[in-house]
Amino acid sequence: MEHGSDKAAATKKIGLIGGLALRAGVFYYEQILKRHTAAERPLKLVLSHADVNTVLACVGGGDRAGLGQYLGTLANELFDAGADLVTAVAPHLVIARVARGPVVDVLGCIPAGLAMAGVERVAIFGNRAVMDTDAFGSIPADKVVRLEPSVLDAVHTMYNDIALFGKRGTPVEVAFLEGVARDLIDRSGAQAILLAGTDLSSFYAEQPPSFPSLDVARLHVDEIVRRAGVA
Repeated sequence: MEHGSDKAAATKKIGLIGGLALRAGVFYYEQILKRHTAAERPLKLVLSHADVNTVLACVGGGDRAGLGQYLGTLANELFDAGADLVTAVAPHLVIARVARGPVVDVLGCIPAGLAMAGVERVAIFGNRAVMDTDAFGSIPADKVVRLEPSVLDAVHTMYNDIALFGKRGTPVEVAFLEGVARDLIDRSGAQAILLAGTDLSSFYAEQPPSFPSLDVARLHVDEIVRRAGVA
């Protein structure tokens, strides 16, 4: 039988970079805590707050080096605080080049998640950078059902509104995303919608979408807690 002290010793300390946006970090914190509690494992976590506007400016301007340096510096501060592994609520474009320790990469979770779900054709909901780049190249182009430019613009705008201003599940937003998803699935051949942004995970936290979907944040949390030694 494993005693409490043995469990604590076996559980790694997680470093979480939050603030991208605020509710996204809170979502990760809550989900990681729930998984530790369910497994009866003590949570060891340190948190660093990142500025969402700095990150969005780097992503929008294609400044991968700047983003990697910014997030990598925050990651190293977490390693200095005793973290065994670090994760961020944002794509890890080049963070691993700067970070001095292991980084749990959200992008690496996507191919395995699609394969496990048996999804071969997927459409992506998220911000423009995520949709335009097929989740930063993590999904082969021939497996992506693309949104029409005007629809992509509308999804991007709504996503940013949710991320920056905390909108959540209004009837207009729910109906819009439902209509876009159904069109992509029923008419364009997508098997599911990839919810590629934690603000969408939070958006659907209280009532999951009615359409087939795969939540990248939840796949990411699964991998974080696995790497932390939580079954």
